[in-house]
Amino acid sequence: LSHYVVREVGEKPASGWPLFIAMHGGGKAPKELNDSQWRVMQRYYRDHASKGGYLYLALRAPTDEWNGFYTGYVYPLIAKLIRQFLILGDVDSNKVFALGYSHGGYGAFAIGPKMADRFAAVHSSAAAPTDRESSPQNLRNTPFTFMIGDRDTAYGRLKRCIAFDKAVRELRGDRKNVYPVRMFLKKGFGHVGLPDRDQIADMYVAIRNPTPKSLVWEPTDSVVRRFAWLEIPNPSKKQLVEASCQGNRIEMKLTNVEAMNLYLDERLVDFSKPIVVSVNGNEVVNRLLSPSLSALCRTLEERGDPELAFSVKGPLPLVAHPR
Repeated sequence: LSHYVVREVGEKPASGWPLFIAMHGGGKAPKELNDSQWRVMQRYYRDHASKGGYLYLALRAPTDEWNGFYTGYVYPLIAKLIRQFLILGDVDSNKVFALGYSHGGYGAFAIGPKMADRFAAVHSSAAAPTDRESSPQNLRNTPFTFMIGDRDTAYGRLKRCIAFDKAVRELRGDRKNVYPVRMFLKKGFGHVGLPDRDQIADMYVAIRNPTPKSLVWEPTDSVVRRFAWLEIPNPSKKQLVEASCQGNRIEMKLTNVEAMNLYLDERLVDFSKPIVVSVNGNEVVNRLLSPSLSALCRTLEERGDPELAFSVKGPLPLVAHPR
């Protein structure tokens, strides 16, 4: 259970409300302090109705522990929160955002990479990635920004942000169309007072692509099982999936993955032609697949997101079968 306060800013766009989920500072502290930080977050990010209307939701951390925004129970909570607003709040599922400061920034650093397929963009301020929980690999297609002061050295925050930025740069290489991740290093700033209160204006233009043709997914827990058009029934650390879909050919490189499901529809493949799937260099599927209404309904029910509903869901053979 987690409380929130939501308010409308500007007029609702024709496609539905964008939703900004804002997470407060605090953490391991008395309830009174976290409640006061939550009240601050209810007005922290400035309104930008001129960019377009949106819903501003200030989320109260479900506990007063140090990891209240970045532990196992948070990710299903965020998924249910998004589902609630997609069903009842007339929210545009391709315009959901997450952002936070300090304690909430740590939440953004965990929620964003773990659930990158749910967000148009994510921002973190005055925080850092959590070791073995915040994988830069997962941000191949999702805008992610983070702001840190050069004097914010407590708990290794600055050092870990610099390391995360370096890892992203290595993943991106010379390419311009992948890993839209950027660090803002603010000279002369410590942990408080960062110039981030207009962040919504910068994030607003982003639109999620729910079916990117190339994915990299590194699960970092046993909780988050789905990522765009992929599912690992038993996710765990030290797994890695690299997948691409070009034409009707799906190429997958899997590390330590024993079972996987694929979600497909006409946005990814042409069902009038055979679909070929290759895993670690071995062709495991080469046949026609038939879309079904029942699969569409089941996958819509799974996530409550119409853009993540697919007309085919099936287990992927991880070894080639003799013909």
